[in-house]
Amino acid sequence: MAEQLPPIPSSAYTYADPYLSLWQSAATEVRSSEGYSESADLMAPVHTVYAVVNEGMESAAELFGLDAEPEGIGRDCAKLASKFLWAEVTKNHEKAQLYADELNKSVCDVGGWSTCLATYLKFKAEGGAWPYREGLDVTFLLKGSVIALVGDWGTGEHAASSLLSEIKKLSPDVVIHLGDIYYSGTQDEARGNFLSICRQILGPDFPVFTLCGNHDMYSGGAGYYWLVDQLKQQASYFCLRNDQWQILAMDTGHNDNNPFTVSTNMTSIAATEQAWLKGKIASAGNRRTILLSHHQLFSAFGSVGRIEGRDYAYNPNLYAGFQDVLTKLDWWFWGHEHNLAIYDPYIGLKRGRCLGCSAVPVLVSQQSYALRTDLETLRPLEYPSWRSNAQLGNNGSDYGHAFAIITLKADRATVEYYEVPVGGSAKLLFAE
Repeated sequence: MAEQLPPIPSSAYTYADPYLSLWQSAATEVRSSEGYSESADLMAPVHTVYAVVNEGMESAAELFGLDAEPEGIGRDCAKLASKFLWAEVTKNHEKAQLYADELNKSVCDVGGWSTCLATYLKFKAEGGAWPYREGLDVTFLLKGSVIALVGDWGTGEHAASSLLSEIKKLSPDVVIHLGDIYYSGTQDEARGNFLSICRQILGPDFPVFTLCGNHDMYSGGAGYYWLVDQLKQQASYFCLRNDQWQILAMDTGHNDNNPFTVSTNMTSIAATEQAWLKGKIASAGNRRTILLSHHQLFSAFGSVGRIEGRDYAYNPNLYAGFQDVLTKLDWWFWGHEHNLAIYDPYIGLKRGRCLGCSAVPVLVSQQSYALRTDLETLRPLEYPSWRSNAQLGNNGSDYGHAFAIITLKADRATVEYYEVPVGGSAKLLFAE
């Protein structure tokens, strides 16, 4: 009897792996097209391959497509798709081509499988240019004093729309997204999972900004920069300023854009952008500074990247770039990790805040507020700590979601963190 896989999550579940994300985008596009057979679960191979990777198995061909389809052609095609994705993830190009050839047989287009493969390969081929707009001084007047922050919000699911509706009730002046539009930042996803929802709920002229996350780059970045132009944001980094405060946003997604060829996911930012950001900090005068990024400076709960086979609790690239100005930052907010964490002062930063929990469904069984003590730290055995009274709640199976409201005043600011339980209304969880 074949070994049983872990429970398969819902089709909305997202993965950091670019191959799986691209297949999810392809499956979504095919499912929305005419002639698609709803009996074919085009997402199933993604969840199956992820489960196999999670189990640490070297070979699991007998498990592929285990629960994806009933017996028959559909099941055979689901197995082929799973084997193809497994070959892609493990970079076995010869086998990937073999399974792709088999999937292209007309029999597998009955349920949309070969069409999904073609769409996946199209998205993959588009990934390679990864546009970046260098050397701009993107500075906007910060109008109003109430800023809403969301992270990893671009799922297009009901949870995302509900959370944004809760934000609207609090009358912010601007909404800033910390990045990641799922599954791989195609233009259709940028429109449907982000722009359309924002315009429908907040209004056509409401100011919205979005940072660049890794998922925004997985399909090549064209969709993200299309969105940047629709928002009149100009670039993937920017500054919002008034006489007392400045909010600086950086682009950490650009250098986490191509895990197909890059052996490490320890991201960094462009040298010209780093100089621009630090120039803004140096010229702040009496202004106080809030820094935003998609990726973490550090984490207590998981690796932020790997160098020479070692998993790290902090990002040496980001730390090296900003260590001399950390004391000048009032807050540094980031996303990427689908969690809420209010960190105590750590490696020179007074207030590091993780807010990547605004829409992506997270199962309790797959994440916990448990300190990882096997990670490389800046100083030996010195790990981040966090406020346990500001942790996300759950309903027994899924964690809730959250957003932050920043209220700026002349000499200080307050931040309120609101939790939105699954299917519920926003409630104040923590304030500082």
